[in-house]
Amino acid sequence: MTLSPRKRERLSAFLGELPVAAAVKLFSALEIDRAVGGKGIPHNAVLEDLRQRIASRSASLPARPQNAKRSFFEPFEDYFISIRTGKKRRAQIARTSLEPIWRLMMTDPTLTEAAMAAAALDDAYRAGAEADGLLASLYLAAEAGLGRLFSRAQANSEFETELISELGGEGAFFDLEELRHLLPAIDILKDLRAVVPSSSPSLNEEQFFHLRKLFLSAHEQSPFLGSYVLLALKGRLEAPWRALGVYYHLARSADEQLHDARDAVMALPESLFEDIEELARALERACALPLDAQSAMARISYFAEYADGLMRQATRTGDNVFVNRIEACRDIASEAHARFMELALANMRDALPVRRAGGSSRLAPPRPDFARPLAPEIVNDAKSAVELIVAAPLDARRLGDDPVNAQSITDGAHDQAKTYANDLVAEIRAAEGNDRAAARRLLDQTLSVIGPLLKSDEAGLIRDRAAAAAVTV
Repeated sequence: MTLSPRKRERLSAFLGELPVAAAVKLFSALEIDRAVGGKGIPHNAVLEDLRQRIASRSASLPARPQNAKRSFFEPFEDYFISIRTGKKRRAQIARTSLEPIWRLMMTDPTLTEAAMAAAALDDAYRAGAEADGLLASLYLAAEAGLGRLFSRAQANSEFETELISELGGEGAFFDLEELRHLLPAIDILKDLRAVVPSSSPSLNEEQFFHLRKLFLSAHEQSPFLGSYVLLALKGRLEAPWRALGVYYHLARSADEQLHDARDAVMALPESLFEDIEELARALERACALPLDAQSAMARISYFAEYADGLMRQATRTGDNVFVNRIEACRDIASEAHARFMELALANMRDALPVRRAGGSSRLAPPRPDFARPLAPEIVNDAKSAVELIVAAPLDARRLGDDPVNAQSITDGAHDQAKTYANDLVAEIRAAEGNDRAAARRLLDQTLSVIGPLLKSDEAGLIRDRAAAAAVTV
């Protein structure tokens, strides 16, 4: 089940209001419902939102009942992404691919041994018995079965097309192929998780020593596996950009073996810069669409954090080549931000309706139009747009841009909003009966929209003047 962007935004807003205890209980219930094949609920979308919100409140995710599926995918979690919005990229496996991949592994005749191993593992978990040997058997059976499956697909294009269709598209097909290539390194990936605890902010010398050993061991098997050990750090460390510091540590090491593995080591920074460039291009694409202010602010914030993190790492080591690449991405993001501000101003104005003043003069300024109510969507979009406008100077600074232009736009929006509210006070004073009541409703609605732009004393003064105008005879 998929959700429209607007429904996803509303769902996220609802989930954000849940107390931590309720969010944890809901997370557990949804995981169980998904595991037993529950329908009619966007499990992945809701679970991802809950996972982020529980973590943001420094709470722990509920203990999960262990099963064969979860155990199988666990060593690969550092490569998982919530959704894929563009082409398939190396070391990025969409969580949406996991369900069709597992279903294929449990039903395809080529993988019968893997399905039997998974069933035996689930039985062991339910019985509370020793399961390590059964999990190892599952990996061996899956590696052999997937090898046969892809050999057949390479030899038979019609079968490959059927396989892609069964998995739901090329993205899941390539994700499965990537998992197949990683299976020989399963023990190394498990060791990596032990050496580098999840969300580590940095590595100490002992961790670097063990990481080098793991990397070289994997690289000795194949450069592909060596590069994937390093790429896992993007999901393993506290933030992906922190992995650039690991690259500098390895690239500047005197170890001759690391010098010979330079190409595999370079896979890490190249992936990081593909990330930042894709984030910048995503902003560029988003600003060409109707404004989703909440999404735009989230995109800008994440891009700014990512770019700033990479910039600190590159500047610290004097890497001007990478600094220039980051600056180029910031330029793209700054242009997108400017366009977002233009769209936000338009959305704000949509919630401040006007009509031409009466009389023969065309020079008379327009007056607030309280005759027709605004659609709730227009009001909600305007509220989000005002939040973006208020945050614009700080966001511009975070993007490495001069905040003066953004501040002037924010100041202009403030002046326009304040003038409109004061004009509405004049309309309230001049109107009578139903017209006065309609003007008051529009003022209340207007203040709910432009409130973040106004100073607290300004909003209070306007309300006091409106209350006095409403009793004017």
